[in-house]
Amino acid sequence: MRIVLDARYLGPKTSGIANYIRSVASRLVRLEPNLDLRLWVPPAAPLEGEFASQVSLRILSPIPNGLATLLTSRWFDDWSKVDLFHAPANVLGFGIPVPAVVTLHDVMWLDHLSWCQPVPLLRPISFVFFQIAIRNALRQARRILTVSRASRDAILRIEPKLGDRIVVAHNAHEPEFCPPTSRSLARARAATVLGFEEDYVLMVGQNVPSKGHDIGLCAFAAHAPKPLRLVVIQRLQPGRGLAALAANLGVAQRVHFAPELPFDELLAVMQSARLLIQPSRAEGFGLPALEAMATGCPVLTSDIPPLVEVLGGAGMTAPMGDVRATGEALAAMLAEPSLAESCRARGLERARDFSWDNTARLTLETYRDALRSG
Repeated sequence: MRIVLDARYLGPKTSGIANYIRSVASRLVRLEPNLDLRLWVPPAAPLEGEFASQVSLRILSPIPNGLATLLTSRWFDDWSKVDLFHAPANVLGFGIPVPAVVTLHDVMWLDHLSWCQPVPLLRPISFVFFQIAIRNALRQARRILTVSRASRDAILRIEPKLGDRIVVAHNAHEPEFCPPTSRSLARARAATVLGFEEDYVLMVGQNVPSKGHDIGLCAFAAHAPKPLRLVVIQRLQPGRGLAALAANLGVAQRVHFAPELPFDELLAVMQSARLLIQPSRAEGFGLPALEAMATGCPVLTSDIPPLVEVLGGAGMTAPMGDVRATGEALAAMLAEPSLAESCRARGLERARDFSWDNTARLTLETYRDALRSG
């Protein structure tokens, strides 16, 4: 098979979609030695030596979720020797002249635009763009991959006739997300990274309303005992809007905002946290919760369907948006060592159910199925 995969999320900034693309692409070529895989990558992508020899790279400047991609991606490549195109980031450009598979991670850009686009002036533009781009993907893709049963159900609420074209291939975690061989060394490493030695709880994710970090911050302020701290690791403008909220709540000195960290530092911080809070309003999957469970960190999330699916009963949940319930669950996990230990043990077991190898196998099967369906 000759496949083109849009990998332009593999830039210097990390993201859940970038992790998905990197993890699946690196495994596709191991599973199918005869696979001819070409990746669209952004300029200066840090990919030296990352992929096997049968992977070729095509450098493209337009952003993956932009107007140029929607309108002109049919001219981004020579399609004469391509069997299939995989668009892994929710949208599909017009007029792609070969069969296409699209990964639709979630539909929150259609359902809850204000949670995804924090800039009010840009919401009308985002609304029009994603309505057109996502619905074109739903119409034109031969197969639609999605990352959870909850996301599949959300897609079917929008387009009920797509059931036979949707394949659920869960996100997963890399094996490096594991418990520390030495908790004391991991904790010392985390203290060096963070600049303090007090215990802390952790939130990780992009600084957008969908992640519910304001909910977690309010719950922490109301229910977390001193001197416990809150560490918030955010991609894009860490602390924007939330630093003022922390000050208003009287906990600014106990809240540490950080940008995304190198992997080894993030791992140590996650391994050493008392627990991870993921109070999201909307998700397609919820990768931080899974990665935390894999490291042995207890997890507390909102009760939205994707996070309930990921936890599989291995962590605590609270009603989405309910600050009081979130805070009470947080306090219980901190005060009851047996509860935290139970969540830790069940989380480690649950994390073993997810595998990027399985996701890549399903992806490869979906490519074949899409080609047969023509």
